Amino acid sequence: MSLFGNMFVGYTGLVTNTMGMRAVADNVANLNTTGYKESKVEFMNQLVRTCDVFGNEKGCGSFVKSVVTLYSSGPIQSTDRPTDLAISGKGFFIVSDSDGNIFYTRDGEFYLNEVDEEHFALQNTLGMYLLGADPDATEADLTSLKPYLIPKEMDAKATNLIQTQLIFDSRKKPNTRSLLEKYNYTTNSEHPLSENDYDWVWDLPIYDSLGDKIDLKLYADRGESANEYEILVALENPELDGRGDGAFKGAFLYGILTFGGSGEIQSAEFYNIPSPNSNVSDILNSQNQIDLTSTGKPSFTLNLNGNTQTITLDLGFSVNSDGSINRSGNSSKLLASAFAQLLYNQDGYPAGLFDRIEIITDEGLIKAWYTNGKDIDVSKIFLADFTGYEDSLEKKGSNLFEPRAGVEPVIFAPGTGSRARIISGALELSNVDLAEEMVDLITLQRAFQSNARVITTADEILAEFLRQT
Repeated sequence: MSLFGNMFVGYTGLVTNTMGMRAVADNVANLNTTGYKESKVEFMNQLVRTCDVFGNEKGCGSFVKSVVTLYSSGPIQSTDRPTDLAISGKGFFIVSDSDGNIFYTRDGEFYLNEVDEEHFALQNTLGMYLLGADPDATEADLTSLKPYLIPKEMDAKATNLIQTQLIFDSRKKPNTRSLLEKYNYTTNSEHPLSENDYDWVWDLPIYDSLGDKIDLKLYADRGESANEYEILVALENPELDGRGDGAFKGAFLYGILTFGGSGEIQSAEFYNIPSPNSNVSDILNSQNQIDLTSTGKPSFTLNLNGNTQTITLDLGFSVNSDGSINRSGNSSKLLASAFAQLLYNQDGYPAGLFDRIEIITDEGLIKAWYTNGKDIDVSKIFLADFTGYEDSLEKKGSNLFEPRAGVEPVIFAPGTGSRARIISGALELSNVDLAEEMVDLITLQRAFQSNARVITTADEILAEFLRQT
């Protein structure tokens, strides 16, 4: 090879090692960049075949084959911000811009941003949405993923179900006068039942459709026999009854519970009180009796200042179509002990304002909590896996990756036993090893100096040759 050829070979070494130093410089510059993946330059030698009789191949320098990205995981650092997410394992977060273009990233630094007057959304610093699927989804693909909006307010919900477990005192004496005969709003509007008219009363707080708390009362009184108890459900404030005035203003449900020798409920009869103007015989008419063989549990329609809502009362038992009884572990009982309420649940709640967000990392589930103490499942995070063809990803800047044409990721749900899990309140740092980069930098520097020396040496030889000619 001529002296000029030697200079060219040295030149190729300068170029390739310069590109290598550029990659090292980029890695060092992004040492503290969240989710950054380091780059490595791959060198390749160039050969030229001479035309002599031996057909020798001679080195013609080097060139850069490619710049590859190393996708090994970086260290995870705790931040205590619930919207900071780190991936432990394989996979990428899936994000999209406002135009619907999809990108992939390991940078889990997300923020709860306001996207309109009624909603928040999880976005990164570029304003891209974190994509997810329905909370109950077990599988997903790119077409089913979408940005999920978090409501700023939770609407009130009217109570539709009351669940309670009651203990009735078997030591009380039977009586012949029923609660229906004792209840009378017209004679005492504040207390249609006086304290001497019943054996016990429980509070049943509920919520109406506007989110206002309403207090119901469940009165209990011994029936005509030792194994019976009467119950009556009425408003604590009868004035809220929108059905009008009458003796039964504020009363809505009457029932007779029959207990067996072991204290378990054996049978039940329930009657709706259709109007405040009803009399006892009207109420106990078969038309007002609730067919428990079809409904299973008693229910009544509450009229609150003209707004109606139907409420089912669950005392821990249900009636089968053949009239037999199914009792749950929370069934009400008759015992030789004081009256008690062991369980009370109702499904209504008042309106609430957004309070905080929670990431259930084992499932990738996003929950939003509100000031009324309730929560909603907003979305389920799915990740994209490019294992086996990571080289098909291209860096787009801002910690984003985009696949080359024809490359489709595997979409999976994170969690125990999967490819990866999500850690809330943490971020994955750069996977750059500074010590390794410094070693590479020194090696590249020496290589650059050596290639420069090749050029200057060839230049000196050429100059000496020209002086001799």
